[in-house]
Amino acid sequence: MRRGGPDGGWGRRAPWPEAREPDPDTTADAGWGTFPGGFPAAPAEVVPVDREDPAPADDRPLDPDRIETPAPAEPTGLRRPRPRATRRGRSLAGASAAPGYRSAIALRSIDGNIARTGSTVTAWYRLAAQPWSFRSDPQRESLIRRIATQLGELQGRWVHLRVTSRPFPVARWAEAFDRNSPGRLPDVPGALSWEEFVTGEQHHLMGLSMADKEVFLGVEVSGRSVVDRWLETAAPVLHRVLPSAANAELTALETEIAHVDALVGGPGLDGVPCTAEDMAWLMHRSCALGLPAPQHVSAEPGTAWETEDLAAFTDGVSMHQEPYAPTVQVEGRQGLHPVSRHVAVLSVGLMDSLRIPEADDPWMQRSDRLPFPVEWSARIYVRRPEEVSGELQRQMGKVRSQIRHYTHDHDLDPPMSLERQADRVLQIEDELSGGLTQLNTRVYGWWRVAVAGRDEAETLTRAQQLLDLYRPRVALEHPEAQYAYAREFIPGEPLASTAYRRRGSVTWVAAGVPAASASVGDRRGVLLGETCTATRRPVAWDPWMAQEVRRASGLTAVVGGLGSGKSFLTGLMVYKTLRAGARWTVLDPSGPLAALTRVPELAPFSRHIHLLGADPGILNPYRVVAEPRREHFLDEDDPEKAWRRERSLAAATRRRLVLDVLTGLLPYDVARLPHTRIVLLRAVREVGGGQHRDPGQVIATLRRHAREGEEHADVVADFLEERRELPQAALLFPERTLDPEDPRGPDESPVGDPGVLDEDYRLTVLTMQGMSLPRPGSPREEWTDGESLAVELLNLASWLTQRTVYTADRDLRKGVALDETHFLSQIPTGKVLIDRLARDSRKFNVRALFASQLAGDLLRVPGFASLVDAVFVGRTDDAEAQAEALRLLRVPTDVGYEEMLGTLSPRPTAAAQDDRPDDTPRQFVFSDGHGGVEKIRVDLEGEHLGHLRTALDTNPNAQRAHLPPAPAPDAPRARLPVDDGPRTPPEPDPDEPGAEDGVPAARSSGWGGDG
Repeated sequence: MRRGGPDGGWGRRAPWPEAREPDPDTTADAGWGTFPGGFPAAPAEVVPVDREDPAPADDRPLDPDRIETPAPAEPTGLRRPRPRATRRGRSLAGASAAPGYRSAIALRSIDGNIARTGSTVTAWYRLAAQPWSFRSDPQRESLIRRIATQLGELQGRWVHLRVTSRPFPVARWAEAFDRNSPGRLPDVPGALSWEEFVTGEQHHLMGLSMADKEVFLGVEVSGRSVVDRWLETAAPVLHRVLPSAANAELTALETEIAHVDALVGGPGLDGVPCTAEDMAWLMHRSCALGLPAPQHVSAEPGTAWETEDLAAFTDGVSMHQEPYAPTVQVEGRQGLHPVSRHVAVLSVGLMDSLRIPEADDPWMQRSDRLPFPVEWSARIYVRRPEEVSGELQRQMGKVRSQIRHYTHDHDLDPPMSLERQADRVLQIEDELSGGLTQLNTRVYGWWRVAVAGRDEAETLTRAQQLLDLYRPRVALEHPEAQYAYAREFIPGEPLASTAYRRRGSVTWVAAGVPAASASVGDRRGVLLGETCTATRRPVAWDPWMAQEVRRASGLTAVVGGLGSGKSFLTGLMVYKTLRAGARWTVLDPSGPLAALTRVPELAPFSRHIHLLGADPGILNPYRVVAEPRREHFLDEDDPEKAWRRERSLAAATRRRLVLDVLTGLLPYDVARLPHTRIVLLRAVREVGGGQHRDPGQVIATLRRHAREGEEHADVVADFLEERRELPQAALLFPERTLDPEDPRGPDESPVGDPGVLDEDYRLTVLTMQGMSLPRPGSPREEWTDGESLAVELLNLASWLTQRTVYTADRDLRKGVALDETHFLSQIPTGKVLIDRLARDSRKFNVRALFASQLAGDLLRVPGFASLVDAVFVGRTDDAEAQAEALRLLRVPTDVGYEEMLGTLSPRPTAAAQDDRPDDTPRQFVFSDGHGGVEKIRVDLEGEHLGHLRTALDTNPNAQRAHLPPAPAPDAPRARLPVDDGPRTPPEPDPDEPGAEDGVPAARSSGWGGDG
């Protein structure tokens, strides 16, 4: 096997060899960790220096008390000879013995975000993710123009664009989630512990193999002179002797670097200078192209890499290519274990005209749809106008010559392609000669795409998927010199070949929108699922970040039709945030969420209250509105005044609530009479708004007014007394004490006190199974008496739910979830409740979830659209409902998003002939409240949450039904409906034909017949 392709190869580091002569066949590109001309010779053996023989040594022991004096020289009569100078030995080897290191890549140093090669200085930036989904075409066009303007300002510079990926930081998310979970639930023996829960979430995340896209942009700042390279070589000495001279090059470029920083940091690119960690990640992902991402990349701020330090990126990595092989093999280490991958590099070729954003997605973002990572590297030169004008003239001359050849020489009409080329050249010339030159700047460059696999077959399969994704509009070519093309991904490396050069405008480059990504949620909240648009990313969301950090509302809308997954999503959020320390009160009229109270790890801290079976008076309108607490107003300028004002508001709310409830209990024809409301208003006002009142006192007041001459008051009282006799109406009227010695007095309600909700439970689920609600959208006059009562009970239950908000500590994280809220929007006090929760959610640290089938019901509540924070929209089929849902999401309407809402959570078709239940995860469009809007898939597939999936499964299943036991064989026969009494069946005739074992044969009529 020959190492390296046509342009050489990166060799594997070998053990230090024995001393040998340089190998003339070994080139400078032999590999990382090798040296030009082969390895240096090994250190030579120590050779004695050439000096005179020393005098004989005196072997006598040294006596410290004896001082010897040298013997006097014998007189010779001659001049005393001068002592002969001792011949000095050669100097120590010192630093000169260390062999010089030359990096295997073109980079020479990295200082901050500045990377230097032997000829260029490049500043590297990290570009911000740009939202693309659920934006209008004008918004997308504005983004493309901003990017093009910034690129156009870089005229005369080379730009290196690198798109890579970073695995989702699972460990970092788990640490942030753990820190963000104050007061979490204690562990229950035998149930899923907190540590097991967080560990299971991490394992599930790791199995999804999702990554964040990271986009880096390198901009050439300046070239380098001979003096600059000499100063870099002498930097170790100059740092000790003259530090200012060592940094003279970067000091001289400070102004130019600041200018480039301002250009790249503008709106559109939104680039920030790379940190040391960013540069380390970019170098690791480029030098080890295709290898698994390193588990840990850490670099202290301000870290600088000298030439010798660059070995940290190149050592242990090598590239090999067979001649004309379709892939290059990259070998490296993951920790101490060897790892190998095959990489195929493709180059962007001819491209048809793309209509971005009207019909096509950004052409660089399209690769995000693939289930495996894709690396991009683009070398772009932003041309000056004077460089383009001459080329345009030459191109126009060629086109005119060809047209003349057809028309004058052959008297033929020229092809339309020539006419289009001529028109295009004239258009470009006109663009360059006037208007915004930044938008019309021309560029040329090379775009490379790399995919990796465990072996050559897998790599080529992925490369084919990439080709199929882009064809036929964009051609991707597969060149042979894979090794040289792979090195292009490394910052500072030269171009492998000028083949496949693409020319165009900065607007065409900007239309690729490389930084377009799916950005929704945060990095510290509970996991909800993953995005399911062009980019797959985990979606984590902290429901209390809006209140605690952004000072925003905690109002949340959950909208979707039947079967869209609203209850499943609500249960998922309630469970996971409960584990993290929140407190929830859930009103679920239909009751499936009551299963949460039976989950083992939640059961000791939860309770389920079935309101229709509760004690009388549990929904007393005067008691469901909580009394304000004085300690909640200590941060006001005048706490006493603020508290009294809130008490007055609570009393007024009770009076309004009682008035609405009693009006709703009356028949529609009676309730709509103006005089009815007048007599009710007088009675309610006389009773007052104290929290210890009850509706029975209002009826008694009406009777007294009737005795005083108000005849209509007696009529209203009669109707209310009739409604009071209904079984469910007892929830409104508490049982009164008849003991005059009861210390609570006649105004206290000993039974059905709503204050039972004030007890410290982490989860309270209120249900009303069996209540018959009217059809959504049906007019009030069509409601039956039972349906009218059910709506009023739902209204009171909603007020009872919010009571927990005002009785708990303000700083505690609290949640309120209300289902069937579309009925609340039809009641004045229901609208007041929604508005009150919306306005108080920030002050009392509440996340309020309002679930409804139609977004229009919530939009009819005054101020709801302006106060709502987060929105979840599930499958919606009706066209009008779709438009209203988009208004709630604050995304453009009439641009095609309406139809998309009807495709969420696709249902199995009849053609599929699949009789299995539809248990696929539901999809929602999620707006996180601070700009992120994406389509997500709710994910509860982790193995550690199997018991929760079972609890939240609301689909009916006859296999789970508790059927009565089968009757015994000797049980008596069932009586027929026409029987008047028991009859004894005739004894079977053993001689009758067809009778076996004493059982008579079937007959056409008579006993046991079918008529």
